[in-house]
Amino acid sequence: MRMAWGVLREYGREMMVLNTLLTAVLLLFGHGLPQVLAGMALGNGAAVLNFLFTGAAAEEAVLLEPKLAQRRMASSYFKRMLLLAAVLAAGFTLPVFDPLAAVLPLFFPKLALTIGTIFFGKGGN
Repeated sequence: MRMAWGVLREYGREMMVLNTLLTAVLLLFGHGLPQVLAGMALGNGAAVLNFLFTGAAAEEAVLLEPKLAQRRMASSYFKRMLLLAAVLAAGFTLPVFDPLAAVLPLFFPKLALTIGTIFFGKGGN
């Protein structure tokens, strides 16, 4: 998980820009500030946990035999999908959350990695 934390820290600027843009767009289109902030907290929290859990499982799996590693990754995938399903259900059903603000941040880690690699030369070997 140490490696995943490092990657998140490295791409923090890109994540902040994406969050700021999403907040501005949602507010421009008349979404309520409390719901947007609550939704973004939910979505970003889930996105970060998903990223960290993926990293932790991968770091553990590389030390295991191939069959055990495959089972470990499959188990991690199932747990992460349950987490994301719960977040989506909460984001769409509870009025305290703005649905778009809860869902769109789930894509931010991948977008941040792509933006950081293309425009800032981050990542790679």
